[in-house]
Amino acid sequence: MADIKELLKQLGDNQEANYKAYKALFELVTRASAPGSEDKRADAAKGLAAELNAVTEVKKDEKKPTYSGRARSQIARLLGYVARDEDLPALKEALNDLDVRESARLALDRINSDQAVQTLIGANEDVEPIFRVGVVNSLGKRTQSSEAFNFLKTIASGESEKQVRIAAVEALSNFADPAADESIAPATQEGMPMHRARAQKARVRLAENLKRAGKNNEAKKIFQAIMDSEADAPQKKAAELGLKSLA
Repeated sequence: MADIKELLKQLGDNQEANYKAYKALFELVTRASAPGSEDKRADAAKGLAAELNAVTEVKKDEKKPTYSGRARSQIARLLGYVARDEDLPALKEALNDLDVRESARLALDRINSDQAVQTLIGANEDVEPIFRVGVVNSLGKRTQSSEAFNFLKTIASGESEKQVRIAAVEALSNFADPAADESIAPATQEGMPMHRARAQKARVRLAENLKRAGKNNEAKKIFQAIMDSEADAPQKKAAELGLKSLA
């Protein structure tokens, strides 16, 4: 897509030129993502995906990325607005690029498909904890995905990195599934006090989400369990109020 390539060439260190080019690209993908613009969306996604990981040969047997790390991050973010499943391999590849992977994760965060979930799960391997926390948070938004739910349960129950584990515990509270308590409840009694407190709050959120989903009996059970536990006073008070609301 020639228009995209020409605009991408203007992404660089010149702040004014970069701003104008990115603004034009953002307007382009916004129009392309509008209902009824499937052909424009496909063209925009294909054009951005093709350039995200593009390389240029600088000399024989030596190549470098065509665009700067900043530009590649901008391309990844733009792709998140229009990408279809067939464009996800470009984002998957970008997850291996230290300069781009956070932007690639945020792009995947916007894409609601099973393949995007699988790509995010795959991104959890061999990376530092802070990035894995971001992946867990993205998966915690996929409340209709059983694959995301099961993956988060595995992390919450068996992950050795404490900050990743507690992030998974918190993410599970977004799912209106009583089975999440199998991983959340043990976390309220494990680890550092601040992690136990975060797990207690997650348990209250889970019960509230069950109540909102109309799963009143399941919500009552968890609220009562919180009341009977050694949870902190604010969480016990929230559970007491939750029970009263269901009386």
